[in-house]
Formats: sequence, C-alpha cells, structure tokens
Amino acid sequence: MTILVRPIRYEEESEELLSFLRSNLPELPHECRFSWRYHANPDGPACSWLARETAKGRIIGVTSVFPRAMWIGHRVKMCSQVGDFVISKSHRSLGPAVLLQRATFDPVDQDKFSLCYDCPPHPAGMSTFRRLGMQPSCTVHRYALPLRVDRHIDKLLGFPAPLPAAAANLLLRAHRRISFPAQPGDLDVCEYVGRFGDEFTELDEAVKNPNAIRCRRNAEQLNWRYREDPLQQFHVLTARRKGELIAFLVCTVSADAVFIVDIFGKEIFTAAIALIGRIVEQHEKSQHTIEAFLSDGNALLGPILKAGFRHRSMGAQIVAYAKLGGETSAFIEGKPTWALQQIDIRA
Repeated sequence: MTILVRPIRYEEESEELLSFLRSNLPELPHECRFSWRYHANPDGPACSWLARETAKGRIIGVTSVFPRAMWIGHRVKMCSQVGDFVISKSHRSLGPAVLLQRATFDPVDQDKFSLCYDCPPHPAGMSTFRRLGMQPSCTVHRYALPLRVDRHIDKLLGFPAPLPAAAANLLLRAHRRISFPAQPGDLDVCEYVGRFGDEFTELDEAVKNPNAIRCRRNAEQLNWRYREDPLQQFHVLTARRKGELIAFLVCTVSADAVFIVDIFGKEIFTAAIALIGRIVEQHEKSQHTIEAFLSDGNALLGPILKAGFRHRSMGAQIVAYAKLGGETSAFIEGKPTWALQQIDIRA
C-alpha cells in the first residue's frame, strides 16, 4: 500500500480534519478549540499534514506543529511543538507514524523553525523516534504534594472513616506548618485577575540563562494561553516586592487536585516558595493534592522539593529535532537545561 503525506489545505480540508480528529480523539471538544489552537496563536498558525492511502483516498493519519517562540540561550527563536498526532486504528503501525513524524521536521529543514519538539508521555510513544534513531533530550517528571489523606485512610481501613481521616489531615497540616519554609515578609502575594501587561514581557526578557531552553512568556503569549483558552479556566498569583513583579504562578483546580501549570520569575527559589505557600493555604481543606511537572535540572526543582513535593511518575520525554549543522543543533548538542513545565508539554 502506498501512503501519501502532504500539507493540509485548511481552506478546503478543515472540516475533514475536524471529522478525523473527532473520530480518533473523541475526548477533546475540537470545535471549541480548533480556531484558538490552530489559527489564533500569536506566535503563528499551525502547520498540519495528513496521510492518505492514495491521493484521493481516505485519511489514515494527521499531525500538526504549533509555533512556540523559545529562548535558546540569550536569543528568542521561533520553534514548534508537535501535537494532535493521530493514526487511525486500522493503520497503527510504524510505517505511517514515521512518515508523519518526518513531515514535522520539514519546516525546520526549510528554516521556518529553529527546532521542533515532541512530548511522548509513555515509553511506547518513543517507538517512532527509535525507528528514526532519535533519543530524548530530557525527561519531564510529575511531582505531588499531599494536602489530605482521606482516600488513603479509607483504602487502608476498607471503609469510610471520617474521624480518623480528619485527625490525620489535622496532623498533616500541623506538620506542614512546622516544616514549610516561611514566606519572606517583603513579598506581596496576591491573585491576579486582569489581562497580562507589559510588566510580564519585561519579566520574561529579564530572566535569561545562557545554557537553557525555555518557552517565551511575553504578555501576548500569556493572554492567549491563560485568558483566551476556550476550554480551561486558569488562576494566577503574582509575587511583588514594593510593587515590582518578581514572579507569577498559574494553576488549574479540579474536584480533588490543584495543577501548577506554570511558575516563572526572578529570585525563583524564594518567590516559588511564597507562591506555593499561598496555594497550600487556599486549597489544603478542599483538594487532596497539588501536582507539578518539571524537567530534569529545572531551577524549580529546589523549591518544589523544599515545599514537600515528591516524585510520582514520568510525565513525558522530550524529543527535539534541529537542522543538522545549524546553530540550534550545536546548542542542543551542548546538553543545555530544558526548563519545561506542564504548560510546555500540553499538546
């Protein structure tokens, strides 16, 4: 069987793409997210490819790359992240997957992007990259801080036990009060409800690491990510000293957990401790855990572990592709730190 892979013509094939995504990724409300995700990104529109059995045959797979401006050392370069990579059940073999994966490299080879990266969440997702002879650049891990132990007590005893659970929760909170680092008195932590402004762009430009790769966090990107997302509501906290923005934290809240999707700023150890401390105060009586995803070597690992988070599982492996012999490829070969969090691996 001949499989043909080519770029999608959005004007003619958007409905066909949406239909394929609905059938093969039914857990996502594609109609709600499509315009925002594929066309409204301030870093640029998505690039997508489809795989067909023949030139006019049915679609058997699709993939896309979504532009992401990233700091590569001291310079901002336009990069991309692979997402919505889907193969139909009838064709889930390495052949179509390898063809689609290779297509995501084309814009890099054509110098449209400096690099593209993918985030396989489990070892099986690495099979395509192993076929292509590629290894992960880093690993992102999931960390959790327990706030309540009701479910553990009930599971241990085999039946609901509200009184023992309440006593255990009280002891857990008392332990946190003793062990949790004190918040600096000169930092003002408060909720931020407006749109992101120039001070966030200035903070992004002030935080540079000559040996790190991270996604840009200017005001335009933050507003698109956190204020215009049609599917999720994000809560934002800021840390300020004498009115100056030092750092911020972004999280989502589910029925039983808080997910820290982004922490960023200057004096990050001190600021992160203060921001996490406020999240604990707000949610320790209602949610069971706080979770965060961090890459190997991330500067946030220090404050996260100091606050009592513990490693729980692998979150994703990061596989990056850059044009061989180019400046970005040489930078990656130097083994830089990938400063990635949950927001950076969300497809």
